[in-house]
Parts: sequence; C-alpha cells; structure tokens
Amino acid sequence: MPKAQAACTLTAQDGMVVRTALTSEKAAEAQNATLEFILVNHPLDCPVCDKGGECPLQDLTFRYGPGQTRMVFPKRTFEKPIPVSPTIALDRERCILCYRCTRFSENVAEDGQLVAINRGAQSVIATFDGEPYRGAFSGNVIELCPVGALTSTQYRFEARPWEIQNVPSVCGMCPVGCNVNVTTREGKVKRLLARNHPEVDAGWLCDKGRFAYTHLYAGDRVVDPLVRGGGRRLEPLSWDEALDRAERMLRDAGAHIVTALSGSETVEQAYALGKLLRAGLGAHAALVPEAENARSLDAFRAPLAAIGDADLVLVQGDEPVVERAPIVDLWIKRARRNGARVLYELDEDAVGAAQSAVLVWSGADGEERCAATAQRLGIEKAFFLPRTPNARGVGEAWAAASDVPETEDPEPVELLVISGDEALANPDVRALAEQARQVIAVCMFSTPARGIVDLILPATSYLERDGTYVNLEGRVQRLRRAVVPPVPDELAWLAKLADRFGVQVSPYPASGFEELSALLYDGMPFGEIGETAQLHPRTPPDEPVPQPRRERAKKGFRLVAYRPLFSGPAVERVPELQFQRPAAELELARADAERLGVRNGDEVTVRSNGTSVRLRARLSRSVRRGVVRAAQEHVADLQESVEVARA
Repeated sequence: MPKAQAACTLTAQDGMVVRTALTSEKAAEAQNATLEFILVNHPLDCPVCDKGGECPLQDLTFRYGPGQTRMVFPKRTFEKPIPVSPTIALDRERCILCYRCTRFSENVAEDGQLVAINRGAQSVIATFDGEPYRGAFSGNVIELCPVGALTSTQYRFEARPWEIQNVPSVCGMCPVGCNVNVTTREGKVKRLLARNHPEVDAGWLCDKGRFAYTHLYAGDRVVDPLVRGGGRRLEPLSWDEALDRAERMLRDAGAHIVTALSGSETVEQAYALGKLLRAGLGAHAALVPEAENARSLDAFRAPLAAIGDADLVLVQGDEPVVERAPIVDLWIKRARRNGARVLYELDEDAVGAAQSAVLVWSGADGEERCAATAQRLGIEKAFFLPRTPNARGVGEAWAAASDVPETEDPEPVELLVISGDEALANPDVRALAEQARQVIAVCMFSTPARGIVDLILPATSYLERDGTYVNLEGRVQRLRRAVVPPVPDELAWLAKLADRFGVQVSPYPASGFEELSALLYDGMPFGEIGETAQLHPRTPPDEPVPQPRRERAKKGFRLVAYRPLFSGPAVERVPELQFQRPAAELELARADAERLGVRNGDEVTVRSNGTSVRLRARLSRSVRRGVVRAAQEHVADLQESVEVARA
C-alpha cells in the first residue's frame, strides 16, 4: 500500500502483514500526526466538559499527543448546545467526526435518523430537518461518543468523574433486565450507563432505562404514610400509626382480601407479601401479572444472544416487540443483518427447514401458549415477553409463599391491597378499587391514589432496593441499592407487620432469598449471583405441554391495543421523555392496506359498536394480515373487533 492505513477502516485479509505504532516508526509518526490533526480545532475546555476524566481522546492526548501545539490560529466555534432531542445535547466544536453515532443509528438501531450533513471540513452531525432524534435507543450515542460532543441533558454539568460512585445493578423498567451502572453523587442518582452483559443486552440500553431515573425525585413522591381523612383528603401519619391501621384493616377483612401485584416487586418482596397475606391471613385471591406457568418455558431456555445467532426468527403474539422488550428487538435486527429470516406469519415449512430457529412471543397469551407452539414446531429456543419487569419472579415467589391454591375473587371484597404504582394505574385494578370496601396501596406517588385509596404505605424504586429479579430468559439477577431511599424498605415494615400475625418474614433480602431459593432455585446462594449473572441450564418438562385451541377467525380486523414502552408512572414524571410518546397511528399489514386502498400516511377511520377514531396509517411488515394495532391511549374506547376504512 502506498501509505499508512487507518486500522479502524481497514478489513483484515489473508496474508496481510500488519505493523503498528509499537513496531513501526512510520506507523507511530502517522498515528501522532492523525492525533494532532484531530486536535487542530478541538477546544481546550476539558475542565468544564462533561467527558473530562472519562474521555478517550483526552487519554490518547496525554499518552501520545504533542507537548505543545503548532497551531496558532483561532479554533472554530459553533452555536452550542444543539438540541438533538430533549435528552441529548450536541457541542459541535468538540465533534471529531468519528461517525460512531451515525453508524449506530444506521447499523444497530436501524432508525437512520442521525446523519452527517455537508462534506469535507464542513461535515456536521445532525438529524433530518432538525427533527428530534426519536427512538427507543437514541441515548446509546452518548456513551458511544469518544469526546464530549453528545451529552445527556439530564447529566450535563451535574458531576465530575472524581466525585461520583458507580453501582452495578440491573434495570427494572422492562423484562429484559439490562445490566447497568448507576452513577450517584451525594446520595442522588445522576445517570445510568450500560454495563455489557454479552448474553443479555450486548452493552446497549433503551432510553426508558437510561433516562427515567428522575422519577425518584417527582413532586408527588410519597415519603410518609398517608391516610384518608375528613373530606377524603390524604393526611400524613406516623409509621407506628400506619402499621396499627393496616393491622386493623387486615384483621377486619379476614379472608375477603384481594391482592394486585405490579410485577415490579423484587422476588423477596413478593414472597414476603405472599407469606403475610396467603399463609398468615388465608387470603388466596390475587391479580398476579402473567404468571400462568413460568416453568413451562424452562425446556426452551436460552440466552437472548441466541436470537442474534439464529438463521430463522419466528415472532408471534401481535404486540410490537420493541414496546415490550426493546433489547429483544435489537437482537432480532442483528439476526436479520446476519442473514436470518424473520417471520411474523407462521410458515411451518420454513421453520422445519431451518437449522437454528428461535421463537419470540410478544403478546398476552402467556408462557404455556409459547411453549406449546415451540414444542409443536420443534423449536428448541423460545422467549415469552412479559409486560412487567419481574413478572416471572413475582409469580413464582407469590405461588411459593403458600401451598393453598388460588381462589376466585371473594364477594364482597372487604380489602384490596395494591402493590406498586403499575398496578395502581391499571384500569382493571382501579375498577376493583371502586368495589372494595377499603383499599391499601403500597406506592411511590400520591396523585393516582387520591380518591380511591384509604391508606398509602410509601414504596421504593428498583434503584433503591437490594434483591433479585428474574428476567424473561429465567435468569436470576441481582438488584443492588444505588441510593438510600427516603422511606423504609418494604421488607423492613413487612417484617414488623407480619410479626403481629405470627408470620416470620425476614427484613433482609439475603435471608428471604435463601428461604425461597431452597424452593425454586436449587439452593443457589444469594452471594453467588454475581455482577454478570449466569443462566441456569434448561430443564425438560415433567409432561408434554398441552396444545392450545386454535383461534377462531373473526369478521373485520382484530385490534391489538398495546401499552407503549414510553408510558407508565415513571415515564409520566420525566419531562424529557414526553416527546417519545407514540404518535396517533394505526399499524396494518401491507396486504391489508393494498386491499383497502390505503397508503402509508393516509388517514383511516377505525370503528366498533358505533365508536370511531381517526388515525394515521402506517404499513408494517411485523403485523399479521387481519390484525391492526395502536397504542392503548389512542383506541381506549374501541372493542377488539373493528372495521377499518380510508377516511
């Protein structure tokens, strides 16, 4: 080759002889010259740059850079900061045009929204027409940026590397359980960074997990117990008074208690609550999120990374994968880039011909239906995507708390116990609260509880807890407390309350897990769940999974109203994430759109039982024929079976 080549742009070839700066004076000279050119217009603002102390360019400059600059002309300056989105700020004069961010946008997230405009020395990073960078994974470019060009608007000027601590934990915003480092300063969470677990998340993190941590500091956060007083107002009371009142309400209700769990509790919290209510009080009616039969998928257990290595991925269940478990969507995209076929319509011949097929079930039908489909098709690896972060762990722990089977909802419902803000926001739970004589809620926020709750016991966030979560693979992972919560831990007051009923509940997560592990996790010690948790081997089922009945064909279209990723109590309290709310769109298959004469972007009318809404049509290859889907907030008043017509 006529001149030195940049290693990052060169493809290795057979027979190639490589000389680097360590062995070649010519390569060392070229490396130093390249670094000097990068620094020609780079500002000397390291003392005020958010990347200072964590900057690869800063490290390279100290190691290889010239001791004194030869450039005496003024450096270029730009308007700053440029708002790439409400969560990302761009300082263009710091950008070295490495194109990591645009390559991520094009080749990983595949959203194509972040691009380089202009040419040569005038090239700058931008979005089309200045539109905000909207996508589930946009925040990853902040970590990818090797300089301080792309920064977080939440973290900007908040801390320096020598002032912070990083706590390894697990994200509690979706069932993937991405590994994270929680950055804290002076007892407050300041940012979340991805922590690479190659089998789970491959080092990526969605924007909900990255930016929603500020819900910890919402204005309506409950920090003291509250009771409904005169005039239906919520009034504070002491913890001793709150536990006294909770005890009276539980004793008066007897067995006429219904429990609504969120699926965001730790395994230990769900087990402790189950021991109190099921074993101690004999209350056996509960609303447990998607806990149909968690063990039915153990025979098909595999790491999420197996999706990226598959040669065929079958996606079933009709809800958007990215809305339930966003990292799974990235694994599917990786599989497609590697040449895999991704099917959304069942093709048994194609599945039978595949050497390595994976089933992804994104819908409300449950683990048993997923397992039965995988068994019938001969697929060895299958994943069910729950709606809640710890649905499997909560369901198993609740069931293990008592050997007495669940019963139907008691009539009348004397007491409804709502565990978590997600359950409190559930329309079905709120309807049940209207029927119950009294309601206890364990929640972080007071606003949704006003008017329906008689007693509020303050809750903690996943960032304020020690314990374990079980992700959609069946992998048991550790939550580590990043900051001390402003309220007592749930296990602490649950232990005190349970003691009044003669029930032993440990206030320590390690002890609670040890007791539960003997029942569910083969006696695995709490201390052995490391920072990079291992996936237990698959176990064959005791008996064949029963095959579900086939769905009957319905007239018109079947409407799938999904819960968007950027929704829920935490997201609602993060102003920077409101621009990520879903557009008023209706997704439909291309074949159905052609039959209706609808093109992408056309306005369509969706009708059912005399109710109609107008939405913008979006053609999607991930929607089956005969199915249309939209975010819950846009089709809340419609039935499951709808008619669609061009407006």
